[in-house]
Amino acid sequence: MNVSLEQLEAFVATVDAGSFSAAARALGRAQSAISTHVANLEVDLGVVLFVRTGRTPVLSVDGERLLREARVVLERREHLIGVARSLESGVENKLVVAIDELYPEHALGPVFAEFAQAFPHVEMEILFPLMEDVGQLVRDG
Repeated sequence: MNVSLEQLEAFVATVDAGSFSAAARALGRAQSAISTHVANLEVDLGVVLFVRTGRTPVLSVDGERLLREARVVLERREHLIGVARSLESGVENKLVVAIDELYPEHALGPVFAEFAQAFPHVEMEILFPLMEDVGQLVRDG
């Protein structure tokens, strides 16, 4: 079984765009290339992804299930590329935050959301140690 990222990309684009030709336009490729990628993916996986009885392809039951998996694979690829770019740019790849248990939790959500928006590929670890342990964690690095 040899599944390529191009096949998965063609599959997802076809679903999102609604047709092979619209997917081809979205990806800047020929319609025949998109159709071939999807057909080869069906052969490689051993399942029918689309029912092709009408003018536009309709996801099969198996196609609906595998679409979720294809999206995960493509999202993880994008995440991998983003992490690599962050490393190349010298952005720290992990941030460890120790927060006193008395700090108001409702104030943390917006701060962490803004950080995640600005640095989506930085792994964040949040610790809630006892009050006296925060200083020791900082001293320990």
